[in-house]
Amino acid sequence: MKYSIVASVSNKGFGPVVFKGNLKASILKAKKLGYEGIELAIKKPDSINLRKLEKLVNKHDLEVVAIGTGQIYSDYGLSFSDSRKSVRREAIENVKKIIDIASCFNSKIIIGLIRGKIDSSYNFDKKLEITEKRIYECLSECLSYHSIHKVDFLLEPINRYETNIFNTLEDVSNFLERYEDKLEVNRIGILADTFHMNIEEPVIHISIEKYINLIKHVHFADSNRLAPGFGHIDFHRIIEVLKKCCYQGYISFEILPLPDPETSAKKALEFVKAIELK
Repeated sequence: MKYSIVASVSNKGFGPVVFKGNLKASILKAKKLGYEGIELAIKKPDSINLRKLEKLVNKHDLEVVAIGTGQIYSDYGLSFSDSRKSVRREAIENVKKIIDIASCFNSKIIIGLIRGKIDSSYNFDKKLEITEKRIYECLSECLSYHSIHKVDFLLEPINRYETNIFNTLEDVSNFLERYEDKLEVNRIGILADTFHMNIEEPVIHISIEKYINLIKHVHFADSNRLAPGFGHIDFHRIIEVLKKCCYQGYISFEILPLPDPETSAKKALEFVKAIELK
């Protein structure tokens, strides 16, 4: 198994992130604790000094495994499903800037909260059909960007309390099936997040095994968003299934920085590695 930790380039926003702000300090801490990769949460792509970032990750032999786009939605309200074309356009342009960054590191791009949500339950099925088409159109343009340096995308099922679009692994799988003739679906995988799955999936490890061929990235967080081992999720069964299915991607910890960032990052890795070695 390969492990990474989520770090936010910004000091504020988006709660379940261990390291925030000083990117150099985040990279140094991740390396010192034994992580092989880092997952970045970026809300201002223009603020990234690519040369400096490349130098840092190369010096410390870390991989930038994925880049999250959730802060673009949570902080600026930009999404692929907004009824206003101008807002969707701005969301696309921000993601394109993140593609520029991701292409330098062969990182995957996470499409989570930035897909947005439907504003009411009235005539929901019709609204969902329209919304999925908007998401498809935005994804299609993003996938077409960078004809030479193509990067892969990750669609993350998120629980019903945060969005009403794509709550389960099955939802994402069905969406990809519906658009398989129109999208480069071979470049879109599922990000399976145990925190969201604990709410939406009947049995987490069974769902993972069922959709393992689509799962390209995994987030670990316990039922309370703390580090694995501080809630009730059965990570023994989950790791057992990932090993059985020869999962080759990263496991990334997207957890609350409690009781403090270093302790949470340290305990998360120790707990999961102990299970893996059994």
